[in-house]
Amino acid sequence: MKKTMIYICIVAIIALFLSDGDKKHEKLAHWGYAGEEAPANWANLDTRYNMCKDGKHQSPINLTSDNVIDANLGDITFYDDSFASTFENNGHTLKVNFKSGNMIEYGSKEYSLLQMHFHTPSENQIDGKSFPMEAHLVHKDANGNLLVIAVMFEQSDESNVILNKLIKKLPSKVGDKRELESDIYGYDILPEDREFYSFDGSLTTPPCSEGVKWIVLKNPVGISDSQLEDFKNIMQENNRPIQEKNNRYILE
Repeated sequence: MKKTMIYICIVAIIALFLSDGDKKHEKLAHWGYAGEEAPANWANLDTRYNMCKDGKHQSPINLTSDNVIDANLGDITFYDDSFASTFENNGHTLKVNFKSGNMIEYGSKEYSLLQMHFHTPSENQIDGKSFPMEAHLVHKDANGNLLVIAVMFEQSDESNVILNKLIKKLPSKVGDKRELESDIYGYDILPEDREFYSFDGSLTTPPCSEGVKWIVLKNPVGISDSQLEDFKNIMQENNRPIQEKNNRYILE
């Protein structure tokens, strides 16, 4: 009897282990920005999205001047040694992928640029101001730590030269992925004046993982009305609402 009970327990433990393993490899639940898949419901779509609800250092945030601390953050050194490779529509955003070779040095660490994607309107705000579009340049260091550089777009009478190059290869349908032939280096999109704010946050999309270092540039770059319409017509509104700061300070 005892042997039988032990056998049953072992089988149950193995079954539990296998089911947990299966769960880890299950495809994550589909999410979006409207209806039942909207940001307010992300945590209900998949248990692995729990940080979207329970996290305390979530992004995006409103960067307000009354919550900024003047700190010696040091400079960011930019190295852009390779071109953008592809431009794709993944159903959530328009994403530019880069070949290896673009990287930054910041805080005694090196971060490689993986990709750049866009949100309309902006996700982060500066002193309560929302911008018509925001780009996120996603980086990773050798240990897998993420750093995102955010740059805001402000409407201008002049078109943005880099966006013009991208628009020529605009992937209008979900799943489209187009080769980029133009010489777009990793940091061409950024403004000349690269003063910034910094804070600790999260991914702005499921699973909303925290531990992401954010660099938000103070100075926007221009985008023409027609360029903005080109991006908005495809992405629609794909911004996560502002999250609570929860006693976080913004450094500059």
